[in-house]
Amino acid sequence: MDNQQPLSYLQLTVVAEKLPLFTTVLQSGIEIMTPAGSSLGQFLGALPGFTAEYLANVVQTIFHNGTAVDDLTILFSGEKPVIALSAAMPGLAGAIFRRNSFHKALRSETKDAQPETHAKQPLAVTLKLFNVIALDRGKELFAMGVCLPAEVLASFFSKRPALLKEILLMKLDGKDIDMAAMQQFLTQPIKIHLKIFGTMTLPNG
Repeated sequence: MDNQQPLSYLQLTVVAEKLPLFTTVLQSGIEIMTPAGSSLGQFLGALPGFTAEYLANVVQTIFHNGTAVDDLTILFSGEKPVIALSAAMPGLAGAIFRRNSFHKALRSETKDAQPETHAKQPLAVTLKLFNVIALDRGKELFAMGVCLPAEVLASFFSKRPALLKEILLMKLDGKDIDMAAMQQFLTQPIKIHLKIFGTMTLPNG
């Protein structure tokens, strides 16, 4: 993601029981800044709900720039690192890529050692969350706010138009907007700081 893109703040209030359906957008990747020299474990541990116990028991598969990772002490490499997290995946493929798996020798590549060089400036890490991890942690991440390109959210809604009916209230940079205005906004080449909240009742007015 381009850090030079303009940033706008979009807040959605949705039907509470439908909020989990919105967590699928986290598969596309959200941008999170991390200090220079951060390890993978430090980065994940700073996220809401990613306790040591959760990382050990639920986060079973981690990819760093497309390579399976077992060691959380590694430092990020590359200018735009991408981290993908998944719970246990079924079948032999799941077993092969599972952290510290007996089958990890079957991987084509594994990242355990520290990279030779690492960033000296704060990094924008793209984090992708899959399956139960997106469901578990999505509500907290949405409450904190996540950054992503407008086009990602536009694509998400274009494939799931029924979810638009579950949005009760929309605010852009603190001002109420309607559905047409939001959809027009999402066509712009802009980065969004997105918050999504669930409510059990319709907003007043």
